[in-house]
This record gives sequence, structure tokens and C-alpha cells, in this order.
Amino acid sequence: MNTRFHPQSLCVLPARYLRCAAWLSIFALSLTFSGSHPQAAADDDVTQADTFQPSEAVKTALMPLFDSISKADGSRANVELTVETVMHGEILSREPSSFAIASKSPDHHTIYHQSEGESKRIYADGKTYIVALSPQAYYELPDVLSNQAIVTSSPINLGAYPEPLLALTLAGVDPTISFFNGMFSVEAMGKTKFRGRTDSVHVRGQQDDNVVWDLWITDEQHPRPLRLLVNLTPMLQASDQVHVPEGYGLSLRYDFVKWRVTGEVEDKLFHFVPAPDATQYASLADYEEQTSPEIGSHPLLGKPVPEYTLTLLDGTEVSSEELKDKIVVLDFWATWCTPCMQAMPTIKSSVAEFADKDVVFYAINAGENASLVNGFASEQDWGVDVAVDPEGTLMDAFSAEEIPLTLIVGRNGIVESTHMGYPGEDALAKQFHDELDVLVRGGRIASSQPE
Repeated sequence: MNTRFHPQSLCVLPARYLRCAAWLSIFALSLTFSGSHPQAAADDDVTQADTFQPSEAVKTALMPLFDSISKADGSRANVELTVETVMHGEILSREPSSFAIASKSPDHHTIYHQSEGESKRIYADGKTYIVALSPQAYYELPDVLSNQAIVTSSPINLGAYPEPLLALTLAGVDPTISFFNGMFSVEAMGKTKFRGRTDSVHVRGQQDDNVVWDLWITDEQHPRPLRLLVNLTPMLQASDQVHVPEGYGLSLRYDFVKWRVTGEVEDKLFHFVPAPDATQYASLADYEEQTSPEIGSHPLLGKPVPEYTLTLLDGTEVSSEELKDKIVVLDFWATWCTPCMQAMPTIKSSVAEFADKDVVFYAINAGENASLVNGFASEQDWGVDVAVDPEGTLMDAFSAEEIPLTLIVGRNGIVESTHMGYPGEDALAKQFHDELDVLVRGGRIASSQPE
């Protein structure tokens, strides 16, 4: 079979097409907010030595809010999250999502997270822990998580950097674990008019992983959070796991639309009642395995390539008509996709072996802004023709739902081979050499031919 599939090295595109903020969902989700240290996750206890010692000004600003949360019996909140990416001051994308949260201390909570193309809801009633992925699909965790545990050691993907949000909205948790641990500095910036209207106090923190956050809370006897702004750019710049183009910026903005830690919270909010047609899965992995399309071959394998036009970084357009009678290698990639970066040099060198045999290679960026792609590609030593696809038109045409995805199109216009994932340099090089050698000699790859 010549759909080469390596699931351990695939990056799944989160929506119909990818936006730059997906970099965050793949990379930054693997990191944690300052409080998520192993000892906090294991014990929910942090020693005095582990905790940043705030100044009296910071205590005066934050502790009334933090104390009201830690002493609360119940809470309700509606929060809007905006993930924003910029390049040289130009906004590349804004990704909105929302949270509706209710809780009772110590282990009752419901968290509804909704974003474009995806929603999930957690139901924790102290006895069971249910994750509803849709009205028709859910699974149960083997252990019941307390409110504090879901803050500091959540096994559930709730979007980008959810810890500070949960630390400010779940009753009975200790926000100091999340806001004072792992800190380089925390500074009271003074009083201000939030958005020009609301009397507020502004506090800024810098974590030891270089994340910078700004928190605005109301300046009143019983304060409430107004906005939390998290700047991830310094952390990404300091990391050796990802390349950040010059001028790139990434931030999260949590706006607390409704928030309270007083009053009654109905118990029925925490109880899950499945729909009559709902299916219970053993785990998230079981759900994904059973609902994902069967992996056998790419839908275009053995079929004529759809008509397409590539737009290169310099604005040049190349149509499929112009590439007739050539062997064309098309590789879908993204700036944040580590397997893509690993595969690119191997594909390039493999194609270069056959450059005098009319074999051409185009690297198609998966859904990111042209400015970002141009800045990133200019800093790479690839020597590759890069095409952009910001609206996902080519991704749709070529069913590029996971990357890296590479298609080899024969001179006859038939998709002769597809590769998904990265099997390693030697394996990939051998696969490409063997397949291209067959095609340049005028042969066909057996698995692409109808039985």
C-alpha cells in the first residue's frame, strides 16, 4: 500500500482549515501555567519554599480576590477567550472561544468550552467524572478530580493555557498556586480605569518560563476579575523547541463577562444525563479511533489530481496545467508542525536526485497568513518553492486534514503515492527514492492502480 501512514508523527488540523493560532494549540498546550509543578499536581500542596513571596502591595491587590475564591462554596462564570496572533503589528488572526463554568467546593464542577468547530462539557458531581464531546458522545474518567486537581493537573484539553482561567473561577481552589508559583516577579502596577470606565487594579507577573501576564480586577470591597492577558511570545522566543519569526506575537485574552463566588448553585448542573442515542466510549482515544475515518488510503490515491493553482511567496502563480508531463511532489506543512520540519529536508534532497528528470517539488503551507509564512521561510535554508494557502482552498481540494501530507503526482496526472506523517529520515528517503525511480522510468506504483 502506498499511503504511508505514521500516526505518531501527525499534526491534526483543528478546524476546516488552520489558522496561525494552531501553533499555540500544538506547542503551548504541551507547556503549563506557572503553578503546574509535579508536586502541586500530586498533592495539591505547595511548600512555602516553592512559592513566590509577593510584596505587600501585591498582597493588598490580589489576596482579597484570591481569599474569596478559596473560601467560596460555589461559583458561576462566563468567560470569553480570544487568541490573537500578530506579525509586525498586523493582526493575522483572532480565534474566539467561550467558557461557561459552575462549581461547588471541593469536587463539583461543570465546564462548557465552545470554540469554532468544537465543543465539550465536563460534568463532575463528586462521584463520576464525565466528558461530553457532543450530545451523542461521551466518556468517563476512571478517577474523580477535585476542583483543585482540574486546575493544576487537568488531563482534559480545554484550549490554550486554561489553568489561570480555572484558578479564578472554581470554588475552593487556591489561586496562589497558579499565580505565585514559578514566578520571576509580580508587580502591582497601580489603579486604573479599565476600558476607561471601571475602577480597577492592575497587576503584572512574569513567570520563570518568560510568560508575562496582566490581570485587571475591580477596585472595590469584594473584587472580581475583569481581564487576564497572557503574552506567550517571550516564552516561545526563549524556547528551543520552535522557531519564532521576527515580529511574531501571540497572546491570550480572557474577558470575565459574568463572575460570582456567592449565591446558590444548582446541583443539577453537575449531573450528566445522556441522550437516548448517545454512545459511551471507553476513553478519548477510543472515541477518536472509532469515529475517525478508516485509514487505508488517501481518497485521491490512484485518481486524477484535481485542477489547482499554486500561489508562491513572490506572487507567482503555477497551475496544474503548466505542470503537465512532470512528476509533481506536493507537501503540506505548517510553521508549528515539528514532523513537517523534520521531513522537509529529506523530501527536498530526494527530489533533487531526480531534478533532471522533470521532477518538481512545491511545499504548500497549510492555512497560515502569507506574512508569517514569508518571514518563516526566509529564515530557513531550504531552497524550496513555497506556496501559500491561507483560506484552505488547496487543503480542501487535496483532503489535507493531517500534516505532514505529501502527494506524488505522475506525468499522467494520477496521484501515485501519498505519505502521511514522518517515519524517520532513512525510511522516508528510501520510500521517496524507490517511488520516484519507478515513476521517472515510466512505471506505475502498484497500489495506485485499480484492481
